[in-house]
Amino acid sequence: MNTIFKYIISVFITLFFISCNIKNTKDVEHERPEKHAVTSLAFNETEYDFGTITSGEFVTHRFVFKNTGNSALFISKVLADCGCTIADYEKSEIKPGEEGYVELVFNSEGYHGLQIKKVNVYANTTPKVHELTIAATVE
Repeated sequence: MNTIFKYIISVFITLFFISCNIKNTKDVEHERPEKHAVTSLAFNETEYDFGTITSGEFVTHRFVFKNTGNSALFISKVLADCGCTIADYEKSEIKPGEEGYVELVFNSEGYHGLQIKKVNVYANTTPKVHELTIAATVE
């Protein structure tokens, strides 16, 4: 009985210390200062249509943008709305006036008909999120 009691107490103590290190995400948002000054960007295009492709084909398009602001531009993340779309992007700082890219690869395997995929680009800009769209008709 004494051994079980000690085991239960040790589990509760461990859980207590673990919970002390976990912060509520709302608290984290309020505590985190902006890492970088806000800037702006302009994409050459925000939509691209691959036209008609064959199911199973991988197609790629590179969206080019320019830092149109006065501060360094940093892309923090790029999130696709589907696992069939993979994004690669400029991970280093883009100085004012310089260009960068977001490259999207669409895997059409298992898809048929018109496909429209959206990707959100998060950066230290106003607005913080920029939407890119790719489309293809898969046969």
